Amino acid sequence: MIASTEHKLYQKQKKVGKGSILKSIRIDKGGGKGLIAGAIVLLIFTLPITILGIIADATAIFSYILSAPGILLLVLGITLKRKRDSSWMSYYQETTGFSEGELQQIDRELADPNVTLVVCKTPNAAIDNYIACFLTQHYMVMNGIDPYVRRLEDIIAVAFSDSTDFWSMKCLTTQDKEAMTVGLVTDTDKKAALCTEIMLELRSRNSKILCGQEIVCDGRNYILERDGAELLRLYKEGRPLEPAK
Repeated sequence: MIASTEHKLYQKQKKVGKGSILKSIRIDKGGGKGLIAGAIVLLIFTLPITILGIIADATAIFSYILSAPGILLLVLGITLKRKRDSSWMSYYQETTGFSEGELQQIDRELADPNVTLVVCKTPNAAIDNYIACFLTQHYMVMNGIDPYVRRLEDIIAVAFSDSTDFWSMKCLTTQDKEAMTVGLVTDTDKKAALCTEIMLELRSRNSKILCGQEIVCDGRNYILERDGAELLRLYKEGRPLEPAK
């Protein structure tokens, strides 16, 4: 579903990153967060036994050992999360090739009231609880397991992909070496519609973007998902690429 910055999910995302959407996308997930959650669950079950053992002065050593895994997981999770929180900018610089100045510009565009959101439900959710994509005046920001940030002007082609259960979009840009798999986690029967919404929004911002798996060049048919590297080579050679009719 297409939404605006008035959506509560956007406000929540902005709060997590303390004003930075890019930061919030990066730090609001990851192994550290999962370890912390797992440690808390483990400690909920083991701490009462540990405390009772200490009070009763019985099997104290056993009680400490029982809680040790949860405490270790918590310490490890906090360490990993802090590392992720402090390295978000360098992460984007490495994965996009953009300078810090350009990434700051992307964040400014993401804070603009005119940014477009594509929201959806993750599997088994009752209501929309996930922003799959942010579209600004000049950039596409995909909120997947691994964030995918690209300039709109660099996007060559996008298409729906049903090759796996959890991934539903292929994207080819001048910054990539082949067609990249972009994560869109939603109900299986909603993935095609979600991808179509994103493609329509992309086309409205850059009419040169090709939408669809089948692409034609010099009378020969190519499949984006399979022939991404070859299509990129043809594009850089200045050969005409067109959607199959």
